[in-house]
Amino acid sequence: MAVIPADQVPGIHRRRVGGMVVTALNDGLAVASFDVMRGVTAAEGEAVLRQRFRPVPPTITFNAYLVQDGTRNVLIDTGGGSHMGPVAGRMLGNLRAAGLAPDDIDAIVLTHLHVDHVGGMTDAAGAAVFVRAEVFVPEAEAAFWLDPAREAAAPDAMKPAFAVAQRAVAACGERVRRFAGGEPVPGIRAESLRGHTPGHTGYRLHGEDGGLLIWGDVVHVPDVQSRHPEATMVFDVEPELAIATRRRVFEMAAAERLLVAGMHMQFPGFSHVARAAEGYELIPAMWTPTL
Repeated sequence: MAVIPADQVPGIHRRRVGGMVVTALNDGLAVASFDVMRGVTAAEGEAVLRQRFRPVPPTITFNAYLVQDGTRNVLIDTGGGSHMGPVAGRMLGNLRAAGLAPDDIDAIVLTHLHVDHVGGMTDAAGAAVFVRAEVFVPEAEAAFWLDPAREAAAPDAMKPAFAVAQRAVAACGERVRRFAGGEPVPGIRAESLRGHTPGHTGYRLHGEDGGLLIWGDVVHVPDVQSRHPEATMVFDVEPELAIATRRRVFEMAAAERLLVAGMHMQFPGFSHVARAAEGYELIPAMWTPTL
């Protein structure tokens, strides 16, 4: 009797950007709740999801991105490791499916220090997974999450986030590099996208037609937040600034016809932004069989 497959093919997808190849690496997903959203009612959110043929309650996707330029292998974020539930923590397996082992990673560039972005830096015992990689952390992000005084003053609900960030960074020891703007790695330019966190950072890769902006967590529930840019998440550190940043980035991407990708976009996450009668629309980039 023929066996019916139960699993998807590996969650990897490649695109060429200039002289680089960017590979989306899916880390899984998690079912969320409208309770984690502010600025939009559950009824409004549900209406958008149903209109877009998305599941209700919302499902949040987790992605990381591998950038290869022929001389180095760079990860932008690492997924959540074992922290994000039973259908997440798949980035390492997908990295191997893409032909690389953790020891092949030369650099890790972080958008911010939330658990679903740095949890994959350590194993269950707290040891570093990527033992060769330099780890680049935005200065403003490090100044916030690695500061004991800020941790002590934070609400109790935020304290676990400080602990995870500090554990992940500590595991990498002397390989951690703080930076403020510019190109932490040649060809990958940092762009401040503050609001979700104090040092939240996107990365611009230049190529034909404007290149690619990997925008981190500009959206978490993309179908809802594109239609309602005023919708924030309970874990946004500066919600009003997050709204302003989202509107600015949407408008920039639409005006420049810029290719974008994000850690919570539906896999593989490569999309364009278009103005709509209500808010914006995210249009998935076309799949092609060759790079």
